[in-house]
Amino acid sequence: MAFLPHAVIFILTVVLCIQQSDAQSVPDRCWCQNPSSKAFRWKNIEEFSVTAPKSRCKVTEIILTLKTNSKRCINPKIYQGEQLLECWKRINTENKRATIKLSECGFNRNATIKIENTTPVNQL
Repeated sequence: MAFLPHAVIFILTVVLCIQQSDAQSVPDRCWCQNPSSKAFRWKNIEEFSVTAPKSRCKVTEIILTLKTNSKRCINPKIYQGEQLLECWKRINTENKRATIKLSECGFNRNATIKIENTTPVNQL
C-alpha cells in the first residue's frame, strides 16, 4: 500500500523535471555564423532584433528581417550595425521586445547602399 503513493510522487517529479528542462533550453551556438560586413538597403529591412552575448555565443548579433521575410545577419561593428544598436538601446530600454520595426528608428529608408554575398541566418 505504501508503494503506490511513493510511485505516484516519483512519476510526477520526473514529469515536472522534464518540463522544466525543456523550458530552460538555450541555443548552443550563435545564430549568425557569417554576418554581413556590408550594409543592406534601408528600404529592404522590415524589422530587426539584437541578441546580446551569452554563455555559448560571445558576440552581439543583429538579425534583420527583410521585406521578403528572409532573415540576414549584419556585423554590429559596421556603421549600419552601430545605428541599429543605438536604436535598439533607445527603444528597447526594458528588454521586453523581441523585435523592432525599422520605421520606429526614423532612418532614411531611401538610402541606396548595395549588399553582396549575404548568407542566410542558420535555422536551429
